Amino acid sequence: MTKPEAVRRVELLIFDLDGTLADTRADLTAAVNHALKELALPPLSMDQVCRYVGDGLQTLLSRALGIPNGDLLENAVRLFRDYYGLHLLDRTRLYSGVRETLDHFRGKRKAIVTNKPLAFSERILAGLEIESHFEVVLGGDSTVQRKPHPEPALKVLTLTGVDPRLAAMVGDSPADIEMAQQAGVYSVGVTYGLRSAAEVRAAGPDLLLDDLTQLRDHLL
Repeated sequence: MTKPEAVRRVELLIFDLDGTLADTRADLTAAVNHALKELALPPLSMDQVCRYVGDGLQTLLSRALGIPNGDLLENAVRLFRDYYGLHLLDRTRLYSGVRETLDHFRGKRKAIVTNKPLAFSERILAGLEIESHFEVVLGGDSTVQRKPHPEPALKVLTLTGVDPRLAAMVGDSPADIEMAQQAGVYSVGVTYGLRSAAEVRAAGPDLLLDDLTQLRDHLL
């Protein structure tokens, strides 16, 4: 964990969803492998699927299939959506300390920026009973550009009217860190998510945490 020089004051906390607040690995892997099975293709391990997550549904399935586009990819996306829509909360759970951390920052404005489709994201937040914490929720289909492009973060700042210097982005992937950096937002990386700690560290976040509850020691 890196230590900042002083506790930083913020008005707005922006969180990633998959790998930061919610452990979605098992349900994502099941949905990907359902699509692959229906297309008579071999399954992927959870580690493989985790490496492919983070840049949107189309990219996830493109990586899983090893093809950039085409009818096969469209079929895979459809199969994934149909299955995941029925099973997205089968084994998805909050990471340890998430609920306590959100409660600790209840007085702060909060938002979600994820590359997961908005409809799936909203259902997960509701199913895990944390949706009331967030005044803005943006999915991968909520803006023209997705993370790591700064557009989603800039849209949150516009909607909330918060100065970027008073906002922090918390995420588990290089895309989260890059978006924050481009938007002028304080960046916090977490090491317990879908991407490796080395990948997150290499992205150069302002703060790196091993446990989300540590956020309380660094942001005021």
